Amino acid sequence: MLRCLGCLLLIAMRLPSIPLLCVVRALVLASALAPAGADASTDTTTSRASDQSVDVRIERQGDTLVIAASAPLVADAATAWAVLTDYARYRDFIPGIRASRVVARHGTVVVVEQSDELALWFLSMPVRVVYEIDEFPRVRLQSRASAPALPPLSSTFVLARTGSGVRLDYVGHVGPGLPLLGHIEQQALQRVAIRDLDALVQEIERRGAVTRSSDSFQATPARARD
Repeated sequence: MLRCLGCLLLIAMRLPSIPLLCVVRALVLASALAPAGADASTDTTTSRASDQSVDVRIERQGDTLVIAASAPLVADAATAWAVLTDYARYRDFIPGIRASRVVARHGTVVVVEQSDELALWFLSMPVRVVYEIDEFPRVRLQSRASAPALPPLSSTFVLARTGSGVRLDYVGHVGPGLPLLGHIEQQALQRVAIRDLDALVQEIERRGAVTRSSDSFQATPARARD
């Protein structure tokens, strides 16, 4: 353990851009974040307010962790798109995001800066993440995330039309990180990606329910409401 710690401290000192505290925290919590069978394809689900599930599939392709998820939405495409692109309010409904703001916009390309927290067991690791997002209105979002000392994360959100409504599909690719800590960092980002997706789905469905309730109320004759 001490030998590994010494190696990691040496790496951190040689690479000034890597926060030393982050390296130490990650090492201390390695056993908590490295479940058995991390290299194998897995199927898991996360809970939703509508008692349905977000289907999540995780597999490792070489040095890259691939996260694929899908969730049928109880909301229309307009509501889903409004939530996906409501970057400034992400902190209101996605746990762990402390701040989120649009710093630049060039046509359909948006740059968003977020202050986030990576939950590492009983500790949290504050990170500043910059997302460059390509918007394809009401169809697709493609983003590339960059943060000091963390692996690259590219994500694609797609709103797919189905016979029963709309489905949200997500694919994320988490690149390799630091030597020895690469898998730990990837698993931390994996948890963040799934957390964010589940929160987005719940907010989409919450706003969808509000919209349906408002439409139903307006469609009801005034005499019937009295």
